[in-house]
Amino acid sequence: MRLLSLLVCAVVAGCSHGDPTGEFEALAKRACECRIDDVACGNKVLSDVASFARSHKTNDLDLKRMLAAGENVGKCLSGAGVEKPKLLAALEPMAK
Repeated sequence: MRLLSLLVCAVVAGCSHGDPTGEFEALAKRACECRIDDVACGNKVLSDVASFARSHKTNDLDLKRMLAAGENVGKCLSGAGVEKPKLLAALEPMAK
């Protein structure tokens, strides 16, 4: 049962089991599952990224892993058609 809840957590990135960086990595994975030019998918993940950023600060996260995941989020959401300024605005609260 615990494995199932961890898998569900990883898929929706909506829970915290002491690894918020892992949650962000799960968001990066979801971003990369969006098809090229699938703006609806990209915007859904972007909304989840914004929610994550509002509830986490960078000093609470594993910076090396966050940078790698952040690169994937940026690359994959860009491919899905999300504009870079929107992504940067979504991530801004995390830096404050």
